[in-house]
Amino acid sequence: METNKNPLVKIDELRRRAENYLIAQGPKKNASRTVVEMQSVLHELQVHQIQLEMQNSELRQARDEVENALEKYTDLYDFAPVGYLTLDRDGVIHAANLSGAALLGVERSRLAGWHFGQFVTKEHLLAFKAFLGKVFTSQVKEVSEVALLNENRQQLIVQIEALATASMQNCRLALIDITERKRAEEEVERLNADLTSRAAELEAANVELEAFNYSVSHDLRRPLTLINSLCQEIEELCGDKLDPQCRNFIQEINEGSLRMNRLIDTLLTFSSVSRVAINHELVDLSAKANSVAAELKLATPENRVTFQITDGIVAEGDPGLLQVVLDNLIGNAWKFAGSREEAVIEFGATEVDGKPAYFVRDNGPGFDMALADKLFIPFQRLVGAGTEGQGIGLATVERIVRRHGGKVWAVSQPGKGATFYFTLE
Repeated sequence: METNKNPLVKIDELRRRAENYLIAQGPKKNASRTVVEMQSVLHELQVHQIQLEMQNSELRQARDEVENALEKYTDLYDFAPVGYLTLDRDGVIHAANLSGAALLGVERSRLAGWHFGQFVTKEHLLAFKAFLGKVFTSQVKEVSEVALLNENRQQLIVQIEALATASMQNCRLALIDITERKRAEEEVERLNADLTSRAAELEAANVELEAFNYSVSHDLRRPLTLINSLCQEIEELCGDKLDPQCRNFIQEINEGSLRMNRLIDTLLTFSSVSRVAINHELVDLSAKANSVAAELKLATPENRVTFQITDGIVAEGDPGLLQVVLDNLIGNAWKFAGSREEAVIEFGATEVDGKPAYFVRDNGPGFDMALADKLFIPFQRLVGAGTEGQGIGLATVERIVRRHGGKVWAVSQPGKGATFYFTLE
């Protein structure tokens, strides 16, 4: 027999049955009551009526709360971003939310009674059947990944989380579309494979570079050394027999071979910067700057340069490579500002974007900032610089600083000197 679940209908039914029962009993004998007794009975009836009204109000409130809760959880179920399905032991769909029906490409009203296996690709069907069997035997949540082919012939990769109900006759599935995530993972794998391939190519290029460096340091130096030696012998054996023009030619040949030798040294130093291992330790930059200044004064005592080096500047990095950075930056300032009267070269530290930045500043001729992008390119020298060099020093600085995770840049105005900044991570 069907049970009516509405509590108000139950109360009305009870009242009707009570009235029928009272009529069937007929009038009782000795039904006469005193006024006091009648008042007492009336009071009890009134109290009982109030109690029934209060119970009725509470029942109405409870019914409203149940209906609101049911509506809320129905909305949560229907409009959840995850697909929810209820399957029986055979994999037949008994219920689904809107997201689940959308994933399968079938209207929810038509979905009940369909077999979930018909959406699983052939390659994953056996695995899904084994997974479903495990769900009904393990009594814990099981997780699997399955490829689906929905009603629109669109292939999806879904993650399934399933748990059997207490009766073990049905299970509830949560379907999460991970197609895009899988594609992203495949793309990452492809990029990693490509990166590995490129790393192998780079390693091969480094081996070739090592071979080239060996060739440069041995095969090219040998004829240069021979040219230089022969020039010296010609001067010693035939110096008094040569006219001034021939002696100038011999001198030009000799100086050209020496310049080529220095260029080879510069190229080898520049190429080795990218390969040498970095040893991170605390480096006293102030001490290294003072050392560079002392060497420059000793080598060119005629330059009247005042050094202003801030004490106590330390940074973490490779001591040898940071020495090369200061050699080039301070040496560069010395070349451009050293010949000026009252030349000043300053080394210090400041803060840029919340991080420490180190600088070398001079009061030399400076340069046009429109040319700043050429400063750190190998073999590029500013027009009208008027100093010797291979144009490789600042490029070496940039490479070392970049290997330390930092950056280097310059600020200048023509006639107002230049400041070179660098940071280290």
